Amino acid sequence: MNSDVLISIRDVSMNYGTGRQDAIEHVSVDIKKGEILALVGSNGSGKSTLMKGMLKLMPFTCGEMERKSGLRIGYMAQMHTAVRDFPATAREVVLSGTRQARFSPFYTKQQKADAEEAMRLMEINDLAAQHIGNLSGGQLQRVLLARALAGKPELLVLDEPCSALDPGTTHALMELFTRLRDEQGVSIVISTHDWHFVRHHADRVLVLNHRLEYVGEISGWNGREDEHTCHH
Repeated sequence: MNSDVLISIRDVSMNYGTGRQDAIEHVSVDIKKGEILALVGSNGSGKSTLMKGMLKLMPFTCGEMERKSGLRIGYMAQMHTAVRDFPATAREVVLSGTRQARFSPFYTKQQKADAEEAMRLMEINDLAAQHIGNLSGGQLQRVLLARALAGKPELLVLDEPCSALDPGTTHALMELFTRLRDEQGVSIVISTHDWHFVRHHADRVLVLNHRLEYVGEISGWNGREDEHTCHH
């Protein structure tokens, strides 16, 4: 695998074992160092499924994937109401993101510092002691993003991270993602319906409709944005 590639996916398909159409079919893509790759497609097109395959949360039914050894990944799934019922404070949720392969009941001084830095980046230090069930949707989204950042990831995988946020907060987050790429070399895979972000911040776009419709620079995409339920 090329040293500039973090994850290499070759001709993969995935399904849910229901006998229906595969969720994704014959998709190939490389995730490169220091890039923002935007995944776009209508709801149900397979974006979340592809992300779960990258993270080894779901198996591929065929094809193969190679990942850089020891790759540190931060992941934020689509926000679900069940998250609110988890008995934890915002700080505890963010701290949990500092754990990678090994588990310990205690956090190191460095892990605590990393969690504080992630909360500072997301501007949620004032929420640290609050139970997550008492947070607004936007506040909870920021907590979950801080959790994804707390482990100092080389790769961030974000599934519609701005879905619960107002336009001003969304813009600030998009600027943050760009800074993480430019200043820290973090690679980001982000599913989004926001073509403004894709056009102005993403290095490449992957257009998915169960099958791979396009992957490359946005300037090379000749399809219609509204076919993918995206907005301007």
